[in-house]
Amino acid sequence: MFFNLQGFLVEKGLKIKKIDHLNLVLMTIRDVGRLLITENDREKLIKGICDILVEKRGYYNAWISLFGNDKKIDLIADSGIEVPFDSIKKNIKHQQFTRCVEHTLFSKNIFVVNDPVKECTQCVLSKKYFNRSALAVRLEYEDKNYGFMVVSIPKELASDNNEKNIVKEISDDIAFGLYRLDLEERRKFTEQDLEQSRIRFETLIENSLNSISIIQNHKIVYENPGIRKIHGLMSKVFEPPEFFDVYLEDRARIKRLYTQLLSNKIRRIETDFRYCPFGKDKADQEIRWALLSATKIDYLGVESVLTNIMDITDSKEVEDFLRIQDKMTSLGRVTAGIAHEIRNPLSGIYIYLKALKKIYNQMGDITKVVSIIDKIELASYKIESIIKRVMDFSKPSQPQFIMTNLNDYIDEVTKLTSVTLRKSGIQFEKYLSPNIPKCFAEPHLIEQVILNLITNAAEAMKEFQGEKLITLKTFKNDNHVVISVRDTGPGIPLARQSKIFDPFYTTKSSSSGIGLSICHRIILDHGGSLKCQPAENGGAKFIIELPLKNKEVESGLI
Repeated sequence: MFFNLQGFLVEKGLKIKKIDHLNLVLMTIRDVGRLLITENDREKLIKGICDILVEKRGYYNAWISLFGNDKKIDLIADSGIEVPFDSIKKNIKHQQFTRCVEHTLFSKNIFVVNDPVKECTQCVLSKKYFNRSALAVRLEYEDKNYGFMVVSIPKELASDNNEKNIVKEISDDIAFGLYRLDLEERRKFTEQDLEQSRIRFETLIENSLNSISIIQNHKIVYENPGIRKIHGLMSKVFEPPEFFDVYLEDRARIKRLYTQLLSNKIRRIETDFRYCPFGKDKADQEIRWALLSATKIDYLGVESVLTNIMDITDSKEVEDFLRIQDKMTSLGRVTAGIAHEIRNPLSGIYIYLKALKKIYNQMGDITKVVSIIDKIELASYKIESIIKRVMDFSKPSQPQFIMTNLNDYIDEVTKLTSVTLRKSGIQFEKYLSPNIPKCFAEPHLIEQVILNLITNAAEAMKEFQGEKLITLKTFKNDNHVVISVRDTGPGIPLARQSKIFDPFYTTKSSSSGIGLSICHRIILDHGGSLKCQPAENGGAKFIIELPLKNKEVESGLI
């Protein structure tokens, strides 16, 4: 009976001890878990965990080291260390690790030191490890090694798998907590970057001299104030659905483009248009030019249209001035030819008038008088035709794209140059294919390009000693109308060919350098291309390719 009671008491004592042990385990894991959630300072975190392991778990000591971004130890915390620990800290920061720590660098498993006094004679801590053991474990989460943890425990617990599992579980929790801090730091950095980016973007948008707005359901829900600080001209320049500030002649085109953008028929709008800053009711309206870029975006979860509008009135005026100047320069080059064309019929009129006077004095045949009057009328018509041709070419006008056969216009404009070329000793050959189809073009702009290319070729051959010949051809190639202007002059050096279409680039002291740049812009506005290449037998060859149909031009995108 006594032995049964004694056995019962022993068993009960063991159970109580086991329950106390489990309570310690639960309290340790709970307190470590709480600290991992509430503490965001790494140094305070690992110091607090070391204190919990010593105070609550009953370990003799504990120390934790963490790697920095450079893969070197930058934080060390400890608790319960009974010997000077500074030398070990110093060695660890210089990558000189103890035996137990070295094992954690190469293995995920817990490393057990059963008898540190015998096994770790070089470690200054081993002197205090009589009847103690040590456990070392890596702090790892998702293949990232955050550092290591070393604890000193009673020797009898070193072989206890449950104890090892507890240490491993605590180390995993620590690693996850450090991972959480990483995420939190990245989130804060991201938020800071986003905030700085937002501030920069807001500053840029708010102070932009462009008119930037966001449109939802045909209503402007955002408009930057920057443009209004300078002037109020563009405050309502693009206001759907009626677009009242858009100039009447451009309004239908802008409405159509806006509708096509909303219905996903086009991805973006890139066009220019005219607008009236003070609305439709003001008499004697000022008409200005704007450049529009618009695209669809998602704004606060709602499909919207982002518009960016720049006033380009000044640049348009400069562009028009340069274009007119280039026309006048081209006309100046052929002035002699125009004067010759006018002089010939004027001389004829003078001769016919003298003959008419002679017939009148002699009272001759009246039929001769009628014939002479017919000739005077024909000569006068010829003069009128020449002057009209010059006036049509030189007068400023808004480009009007039409479906047309360009041969007629090319033939007319070459008549302005034929006499000048002949007087300069330059032969001119013209081959206009009768089979070229109509294409979508602005005829007067194409005339300007052709005249510029011919006069440039003539200028290039002015001092040339060889054969002087300019050949102009038109023909169809696939879906394009092709116009080529070739000369037999000195040609254009290869090094200069990439620059000849740059604005104000010239090798002549008497040239502004805008002619070819304007020609290039005109052809690009037609959706075509203007290229320069060496001619087959010397000289230069300019090739214009114009599409038979240009959707961008026809829809008003250009």
